[in-house]
Amino acid sequence: MTIQSADKSAMMTNPCAADQEVKRLEEDIDAARGYERLLRANLASLHAGPSADDIRARITALELEKEELSDHLDGLRSGRTRPLSQKEKEAVDKALDDWRRKAGPRKRAFVKMWAIVREEWPGRQTREQLWDELGLEDDEK
Repeated sequence: MTIQSADKSAMMTNPCAADQEVKRLEEDIDAARGYERLLRANLASLHAGPSADDIRARITALELEKEELSDHLDGLRSGRTRPLSQKEKEAVDKALDDWRRKAGPRKRAFVKMWAIVREEWPGRQTREQLWDELGLEDDEK
């Protein structure tokens, strides 16, 4: 013989109460499923990012790089740099002269092309606005 609780026996005698209980339970299940989807999405986003081990390894590599750069910078600040030989100085001077010889004509060509672009570009913008829109940088500052 089965003994039923008062709530269950009341639901058996009152079908409306049973329907309401089923509806409430279905709503609870829907809410739980929504919460599960949210948790699964959060879990997927956590798995998509770098792992803790990857982050630790990257931090270690960056700390080593920082230390190397700091040592190099300390050497430069203390004057522990070796002077350039005459041959190295001449090579650097030659490269700089080559660059200067090429930079002038390139700049003139750019200025001419820029004038054409400015005339044909729709709308009236300042030079800075247009350069910002096009993603250009100025090395003449």
